[in-house]
Amino acid sequence: MDVRLLWAGVWFTAQNGDAESLLSEVARTGLHLSAVSPAPGGFSGRCAAWQYRNLAALARKRRVRLRIQTRTGLYFRLRPFLRRRGLWVGVLLFVPLLVWSQDLVWAVDAGSLTTGQRARAEAILREQVQLMPGSAVTQEKLAAGEYALLQSGEFSWASLNFLDGRLVVEAAAAKPVPDIAAGKADGVFAKAAGTVIRTNLVSGTMLAAPGQAVEAGQLLIGTSRTERDGTPIYEPAAGAVFAQFDWESTQEETLKMTARRLTGKHFSKRVISTNGQRISLPSWKPFSEETALVTTRHIQPDILGFCLPFSVEETTYSEQTEQEIPYTEEQALALAKLHSLQALFNAYPDAAFVAQKEDISVENNSLYYRVVYTIVANICAE
Repeated sequence: MDVRLLWAGVWFTAQNGDAESLLSEVARTGLHLSAVSPAPGGFSGRCAAWQYRNLAALARKRRVRLRIQTRTGLYFRLRPFLRRRGLWVGVLLFVPLLVWSQDLVWAVDAGSLTTGQRARAEAILREQVQLMPGSAVTQEKLAAGEYALLQSGEFSWASLNFLDGRLVVEAAAAKPVPDIAAGKADGVFAKAAGTVIRTNLVSGTMLAAPGQAVEAGQLLIGTSRTERDGTPIYEPAAGAVFAQFDWESTQEETLKMTARRLTGKHFSKRVISTNGQRISLPSWKPFSEETALVTTRHIQPDILGFCLPFSVEETTYSEQTEQEIPYTEEQALALAKLHSLQALFNAYPDAAFVAQKEDISVENNSLYYRVVYTIVANICAE
Protein backbone atom coordinates (compact mmCIF):
# COMPACT_ATOMS: atom_id res chain seq x y z
CA MET A 1 0.00 0.00 0.00
CA ASP A 2 1.20 3.52 -0.86
CA VAL A 3 2.15 5.27 2.38
CA ARG A 4 0.85 8.56 0.97
CA LEU A 5 -2.66 7.14 0.91
CA LEU A 6 -2.51 6.68 4.69
CA TRP A 7 -2.30 10.46 5.05
CA ALA A 8 -4.99 11.43 2.48
CA GLY A 9 -6.61 9.26 -0.19
CA VAL A 10 -9.69 9.34 -2.43
CA TRP A 11 -11.84 6.49 -3.77
CA PHE A 12 -13.51 7.59 -7.03
CA THR A 13 -15.51 6.33 -10.03
CA ALA A 14 -15.01 7.44 -13.67
CA GLN A 15 -18.03 7.05 -15.98
CA ASN A 16 -19.10 8.06 -19.49
CA GLY A 17 -16.84 9.74 -22.03
CA ASP A 18 -13.55 8.21 -23.19
CA ALA A 19 -12.54 6.34 -20.01
CA GLU A 20 -9.87 4.20 -21.76
CA SER A 21 -8.17 7.28 -23.20
CA LEU A 22 -8.19 8.79 -19.67
CA LEU A 23 -6.31 5.80 -18.29
CA SER A 24 -3.71 6.13 -21.02
CA GLU A 25 -3.26 9.85 -20.40
CA VAL A 26 -2.95 9.22 -16.64
CA ALA A 27 -0.17 6.70 -17.24
CA ARG A 28 1.61 9.11 -19.63
CA THR A 29 1.53 12.07 -17.19
CA GLY A 30 2.75 9.95 -14.26
CA LEU A 31 -0.34 10.16 -12.05
CA HIS A 32 -0.39 7.14 -9.78
CA LEU A 33 -3.70 5.27 -9.52
CA SER A 34 -4.24 2.15 -7.42
CA ALA A 35 -6.97 -0.46 -7.05
CA VAL A 36 -8.23 0.27 -10.61
CA SER A 37 -11.11 -2.04 -11.52
CA PRO A 38 -13.76 -2.04 -14.31
CA ALA A 39 -17.15 -0.53 -13.53
CA PRO A 40 -20.32 -0.06 -15.57
CA GLY A 41 -19.58 2.70 -18.09
CA GLY A 42 -16.00 3.23 -16.94
CA PHE A 43 -13.77 2.24 -14.01
CA SER A 44 -13.14 2.88 -10.29
CA GLY A 45 -9.92 3.44 -8.47
CA ARG A 46 -7.97 5.21 -5.78
CA CYS A 47 -5.46 8.04 -5.75
CA ALA A 48 -3.76 10.46 -3.40
CA ALA A 49 -5.97 13.42 -2.48
CA TRP A 50 -3.53 16.06 -3.83
CA GLN A 51 -3.48 14.26 -7.24
CA TYR A 52 -7.25 14.24 -7.63
CA ARG A 53 -7.37 17.82 -9.01
CA ASN A 54 -4.97 16.95 -11.87
CA LEU A 55 -6.97 13.79 -12.56
CA ALA A 56 -10.20 15.81 -12.71
CA ALA A 57 -8.63 18.21 -15.25
CA LEU A 58 -7.71 15.31 -17.55
CA ALA A 59 -11.20 13.83 -17.14
CA ARG A 60 -12.93 17.06 -18.20
CA LYS A 61 -10.99 17.10 -21.46
CA ARG A 62 -12.31 13.62 -22.28
CA ARG A 63 -15.83 14.28 -20.97
CA VAL A 64 -15.39 11.65 -18.26
CA ARG A 65 -17.43 12.23 -15.13
CA LEU A 66 -15.55 11.70 -11.87
CA ARG A 67 -17.37 11.15 -8.63
CA ILE A 68 -15.74 10.82 -5.17
CA GLN A 69 -16.99 7.83 -3.24
CA THR A 70 -14.95 7.95 -0.04
CA ARG A 71 -12.21 10.08 1.49
CA THR A 72 -9.72 8.15 3.63
CA GLY A 73 -6.60 8.89 5.64
CA LEU A 74 -5.52 10.71 8.76
CA TYR A 75 -5.87 14.17 7.19
CA PHE A 76 -9.63 13.80 6.67
CA ARG A 77 -10.07 12.55 10.23
CA LEU A 78 -8.29 15.61 11.62
CA ARG A 79 -9.89 18.03 9.18
CA PRO A 80 -13.00 18.79 11.33
CA PHE A 81 -10.72 19.80 14.20
CA LEU A 82 -8.48 21.91 11.95
CA ARG A 83 -11.47 24.06 11.01
CA ARG A 84 -12.17 24.95 14.64
CA ARG A 85 -10.20 28.12 15.13
CA GLY A 86 -11.20 28.49 18.75
CA LEU A 87 -9.69 25.09 19.55
CA TRP A 88 -6.32 26.01 18.07
CA VAL A 89 -6.35 29.45 19.65
CA GLY A 90 -6.99 27.75 22.98
CA VAL A 91 -4.08 25.38 22.43
CA LEU A 92 -1.77 28.24 21.45
CA LEU A 93 -2.76 30.15 24.59
CA PHE A 94 -2.64 27.08 26.85
CA VAL A 95 0.96 26.15 26.04
CA PRO A 96 2.55 29.49 27.14
CA LEU A 97 0.14 29.62 30.09
CA LEU A 98 1.28 26.15 31.14
CA VAL A 99 4.93 27.16 30.89
CA TRP A 100 4.27 30.33 32.90
CA SER A 101 2.33 28.50 35.61
CA GLN A 102 5.23 26.14 36.38
CA ASP A 103 6.20 28.60 39.12
CA LEU A 104 2.77 28.15 40.77
CA VAL A 105 1.93 25.45 43.30
CA TRP A 106 -0.20 22.82 41.56
CA ALA A 107 -0.07 20.16 44.26
CA VAL A 108 1.15 19.82 47.85
CA ASP A 109 2.81 16.52 48.79
CA ALA A 110 2.92 15.98 52.55
CA GLY A 111 2.77 12.20 52.54
CA SER A 112 5.36 11.85 55.31
CA LEU A 113 3.10 13.70 57.79
CA THR A 114 0.09 12.46 59.69
CA THR A 115 -3.36 13.86 58.87
CA GLY A 116 -3.27 16.26 61.82
CA GLN A 117 0.31 17.37 61.16
CA ARG A 118 -0.51 17.99 57.50
CA ALA A 119 -3.55 20.12 58.37
CA ARG A 120 -1.54 22.21 60.85
CA ALA A 121 1.43 22.57 58.46
CA GLU A 122 -0.83 23.71 55.60
CA ALA A 123 -2.53 26.23 57.91
CA ILE A 124 0.85 27.66 59.00
CA LEU A 125 2.11 27.96 55.42
CA ARG A 126 -1.18 29.49 54.22
CA GLU A 127 -1.64 32.04 57.03
CA GLN A 128 1.96 33.10 57.70
CA VAL A 129 3.71 32.70 54.34
CA GLN A 130 0.79 32.70 51.83
CA LEU A 131 2.18 29.46 50.42
CA MET A 132 -0.71 27.33 49.10
CA PRO A 133 -2.06 25.90 45.82
CA GLY A 134 -1.99 28.70 43.24
CA SER A 135 0.75 30.71 44.96
CA ALA A 136 3.91 31.76 43.16
CA VAL A 137 6.97 30.14 44.75
CA THR A 138 10.29 31.83 45.47
CA GLN A 139 13.31 30.74 47.48
CA GLU A 140 12.50 33.44 50.03
CA LYS A 141 9.01 31.98 50.53
CA LEU A 142 10.41 28.46 50.93
CA ALA A 143 12.92 29.64 53.54
CA ALA A 144 10.23 31.63 55.37
CA GLY A 145 7.93 28.60 55.30
CA GLU A 146 10.56 26.35 56.85
CA TYR A 147 11.21 28.95 59.56
CA ALA A 148 7.47 29.31 60.28
CA LEU A 149 7.08 25.53 60.67
CA LEU A 150 9.99 25.39 63.13
CA GLN A 151 8.73 28.42 65.07
CA SER A 152 5.32 26.82 65.55
CA GLY A 153 6.79 24.29 67.96
CA GLU A 154 5.00 21.48 66.12
CA PHE A 155 8.12 20.31 64.28
CA SER A 156 11.80 19.91 65.19
CA TRP A 157 12.92 19.77 61.54
CA ALA A 158 11.26 20.97 58.33
CA SER A 159 12.14 21.08 54.63
CA LEU A 160 10.23 22.55 51.67
CA ASN A 161 11.15 21.60 48.11
CA PHE A 162 9.47 22.81 44.93
CA LEU A 163 9.82 21.33 41.45
CA ASP A 164 7.52 21.54 38.39
CA GLY A 165 4.50 22.76 40.32
CA ARG A 166 4.84 20.21 43.15
CA LEU A 167 5.54 21.43 46.69
CA VAL A 168 6.99 18.68 48.89
CA VAL A 169 6.63 19.23 52.65
CA GLU A 170 8.84 17.11 54.88
CA ALA A 171 9.00 17.53 58.64
CA ALA A 172 9.74 15.68 61.86
CA ALA A 173 7.52 16.04 64.90
CA ALA A 174 9.02 17.91 67.83
CA LYS A 175 9.99 15.72 70.75
CA PRO A 176 8.56 16.72 74.14
CA VAL A 177 10.99 18.62 76.35
CA PRO A 178 11.75 16.64 79.52
CA ASP A 179 10.48 18.13 82.74
CA ILE A 180 13.20 19.81 84.76
CA ALA A 181 12.71 20.35 88.45
CA ALA A 182 12.65 24.11 88.92
CA GLY A 183 12.99 25.02 92.55
CA LYS A 184 12.05 28.28 94.26
CA ALA A 185 14.65 30.44 95.88
CA ASP A 186 12.24 31.75 98.57
CA GLY A 187 10.68 28.40 99.50
CA VAL A 188 7.38 26.63 98.79
CA PHE A 189 4.25 27.77 100.66
CA ALA A 190 0.83 26.17 101.23
CA LYS A 191 -2.09 27.50 99.17
CA ALA A 192 -4.70 25.79 101.36
CA ALA A 193 -5.04 24.63 104.97
CA GLY A 194 -5.21 20.92 105.68
CA THR A 195 -3.69 17.83 107.26
CA VAL A 196 -0.53 16.51 105.61
CA ILE A 197 -0.91 12.94 104.28
CA ARG A 198 2.40 12.43 102.49
CA THR A 199 5.35 14.41 101.15
CA ASN A 200 7.74 14.18 98.18
CA LEU A 201 10.95 16.21 98.48
CA VAL A 202 12.96 17.02 95.35
CA SER A 203 15.34 19.65 96.73
CA GLY A 204 15.53 21.93 99.73
CA THR A 205 14.38 21.11 103.28
CA MET A 206 10.98 19.54 104.01
CA LEU A 207 9.33 21.41 106.88
CA ALA A 208 6.04 19.47 106.90
CA ALA A 209 5.45 15.90 108.11
CA PRO A 210 2.55 13.44 107.66
CA GLY A 211 -0.17 14.05 110.26
CA GLN A 212 0.75 17.71 110.71
CA ALA A 213 -1.92 20.39 110.30
CA VAL A 214 -0.80 23.30 108.14
CA GLU A 215 -2.35 26.68 107.42
CA ALA A 216 -2.66 28.54 104.12
CA GLY A 217 0.52 30.53 103.45
CA GLN A 218 2.67 28.37 105.76
CA LEU A 219 6.20 27.51 104.55
CA LEU A 220 6.30 23.84 103.57
CA ILE A 221 9.71 23.44 101.92
CA GLY A 222 12.66 25.63 102.90
CA THR A 223 15.76 26.59 100.94
CA SER A 224 18.49 26.06 103.55
CA ARG A 225 19.75 23.37 105.87
CA THR A 226 22.68 22.97 108.20
CA GLU A 227 25.33 20.26 108.06
CA ARG A 228 26.49 18.51 111.27
CA ASP A 229 29.39 20.89 111.54
CA GLY A 230 27.03 23.88 111.34
CA THR A 231 27.77 24.80 107.73
CA PRO A 232 24.65 26.30 106.06
CA ILE A 233 23.73 24.88 102.65
CA TYR A 234 21.32 26.67 100.31
CA GLU A 235 19.41 25.02 97.47
CA PRO A 236 16.14 25.76 95.65
CA ALA A 237 12.97 24.40 97.22
CA ALA A 238 11.03 21.87 95.12
CA GLY A 239 8.68 19.02 95.86
CA ALA A 240 5.08 18.20 96.74
CA VAL A 241 3.04 18.07 99.93
CA PHE A 242 -0.25 16.15 99.75
CA ALA A 243 -2.84 17.11 102.36
CA GLN A 244 -6.46 16.33 103.13
CA PHE A 245 -8.76 19.35 103.22
CA ASP A 246 -12.24 20.60 102.34
CA TRP A 247 -12.93 22.50 99.10
CA GLU A 248 -16.24 24.28 98.56
CA SER A 249 -18.08 25.27 95.36
CA THR A 250 -21.38 27.09 94.79
CA GLN A 251 -23.19 27.04 91.45
CA GLU A 252 -26.36 28.70 90.19
CA GLU A 253 -28.11 27.18 87.16
CA THR A 254 -31.19 28.74 85.60
CA LEU A 255 -34.09 26.46 84.63
CA LYS A 256 -34.84 28.56 81.55
CA MET A 257 -31.94 29.49 79.32
CA THR A 258 -31.88 31.57 76.15
CA ALA A 259 -29.43 30.19 73.60
CA ARG A 260 -28.81 30.27 69.87
CA ARG A 261 -29.82 27.30 67.76
CA LEU A 262 -29.27 26.53 64.09
CA THR A 263 -32.29 26.87 61.81
CA GLY A 264 -30.89 24.76 58.97
CA LYS A 265 -30.50 27.68 56.55
CA HIS A 266 -27.03 28.50 55.31
CA PHE A 267 -25.14 30.06 52.42
CA SER A 268 -21.49 30.12 51.36
CA LYS A 269 -19.01 32.68 50.10
CA ARG A 270 -16.16 31.48 47.91
CA VAL A 271 -12.91 33.26 47.15
CA ILE A 272 -10.48 31.96 44.51
CA SER A 273 -6.79 32.53 45.30
CA THR A 274 -4.11 32.25 42.61
CA ASN A 275 -0.75 33.96 42.17
CA GLY A 276 -1.46 36.37 45.02
CA GLN A 277 -4.83 37.44 43.58
CA ARG A 278 -8.14 36.92 45.39
CA ILE A 279 -11.31 36.75 43.30
CA SER A 280 -14.62 36.76 45.18
CA LEU A 281 -17.42 34.81 43.52
CA PRO A 282 -20.95 36.25 43.73
CA SER A 283 -23.25 34.75 46.35
CA TRP A 284 -26.82 35.25 47.53
CA LYS A 285 -27.42 36.21 51.17
CA PRO A 286 -30.82 35.05 52.43
CA PHE A 287 -30.10 36.31 55.98
CA SER A 288 -27.72 38.55 57.92
CA GLU A 289 -24.15 37.43 58.61
CA GLU A 290 -23.92 39.12 62.01
CA THR A 291 -25.61 36.40 64.06
CA ALA A 292 -24.59 33.44 61.87
CA LEU A 293 -22.25 30.62 62.83
CA VAL A 294 -19.19 30.93 60.58
CA THR A 295 -17.01 28.04 59.43
CA THR A 296 -14.18 28.27 56.89
CA ARG A 297 -12.43 25.58 54.88
CA HIS A 298 -9.91 25.57 52.04
CA ILE A 299 -10.40 23.40 48.94
CA GLN A 300 -8.12 22.64 46.01
CA PRO A 301 -10.26 21.78 42.95
CA ASP A 302 -9.27 18.93 40.67
CA ILE A 303 -10.40 17.37 37.41
CA LEU A 304 -10.36 13.54 37.40
CA GLY A 305 -7.77 13.61 40.18
CA PHE A 306 -5.58 16.23 38.44
CA CYS A 307 -5.05 19.17 40.81
CA LEU A 308 -5.53 22.70 39.49
CA PRO A 309 -3.17 25.58 40.41
CA PHE A 310 -5.55 27.56 42.60
CA SER A 311 -7.36 27.18 45.88
CA VAL A 312 -10.87 28.08 46.99
CA GLU A 313 -11.62 29.53 50.42
CA GLU A 314 -15.19 28.57 51.29
CA THR A 315 -16.83 30.40 54.20
CA THR A 316 -20.20 28.99 55.27
CA TYR A 317 -22.70 31.06 57.24
CA SER A 318 -25.31 29.05 59.17
CA GLU A 319 -28.35 30.95 60.43
CA GLN A 320 -28.96 30.97 64.18
CA THR A 321 -31.94 32.13 66.16
CA GLU A 322 -32.36 32.71 69.87
CA GLN A 323 -34.67 30.24 71.58
CA GLU A 324 -35.64 29.66 75.17
CA ILE A 325 -34.48 26.24 76.34
CA PRO A 326 -36.19 24.83 79.46
CA TYR A 327 -34.20 22.57 81.79
CA THR A 328 -35.58 20.10 84.29
CA GLU A 329 -34.23 20.14 87.83
CA GLU A 330 -32.32 16.92 87.08
CA GLN A 331 -30.65 18.50 84.04
CA ALA A 332 -29.77 21.69 85.92
CA LEU A 333 -28.35 19.64 88.80
CA ALA A 334 -26.20 17.63 86.39
CA LEU A 335 -24.84 20.86 84.90
CA ALA A 336 -24.12 22.29 88.36
CA LYS A 337 -22.21 19.16 89.37
CA LEU A 338 -20.25 19.24 86.12
CA HIS A 339 -19.28 22.90 86.59
CA SER A 340 -18.22 22.22 90.19
CA LEU A 341 -16.01 19.33 89.14
CA GLN A 342 -14.47 21.41 86.36
CA ALA A 343 -13.64 24.18 88.83
CA LEU A 344 -12.15 21.65 91.27
CA PHE A 345 -9.85 20.02 88.74
CA ASN A 346 -8.81 23.41 87.38
CA ALA A 347 -7.62 24.29 90.87
CA TYR A 348 -6.30 20.83 91.87
CA PRO A 349 -5.72 18.57 88.84
CA ASP A 350 -4.42 15.71 91.01
CA ALA A 351 -7.28 15.75 93.51
CA ALA A 352 -8.45 12.42 94.96
CA PHE A 353 -11.95 12.26 96.51
CA VAL A 354 -12.51 11.24 100.13
CA ALA A 355 -16.07 12.48 100.76
CA GLN A 356 -18.59 15.15 99.73
CA LYS A 357 -21.61 17.02 101.13
CA GLU A 358 -24.29 18.60 98.92
CA ASP A 359 -26.99 21.22 99.50
CA ILE A 360 -29.63 21.77 96.75
CA SER A 361 -32.43 24.34 96.58
CA VAL A 362 -34.69 25.83 93.86
CA GLU A 363 -35.85 29.46 93.92
CA ASN A 364 -37.24 31.77 91.23
CA ASN A 365 -36.57 29.41 88.30
CA SER A 366 -32.98 28.88 89.44
CA LEU A 367 -31.29 25.89 91.03
CA TYR A 368 -28.69 26.59 93.73
CA TYR A 369 -26.08 23.93 94.34
CA ARG A 370 -23.49 23.94 97.10
CA VAL A 371 -21.00 21.13 97.53
CA VAL A 372 -18.10 20.55 99.92
CA TYR A 373 -15.52 18.03 98.67
CA THR A 374 -13.09 16.41 101.06
CA ILE A 375 -10.06 15.70 98.92
CA VAL A 376 -6.37 14.80 99.03
CA ALA A 377 -4.26 17.00 96.77
CA ASN A 378 -0.94 18.78 96.44
CA ILE A 379 -1.25 22.07 98.32
CA CYS A 380 2.10 23.54 97.28
CA ALA A 381 1.65 26.95 95.68
CA GLU A 382 3.06 27.22 92.18
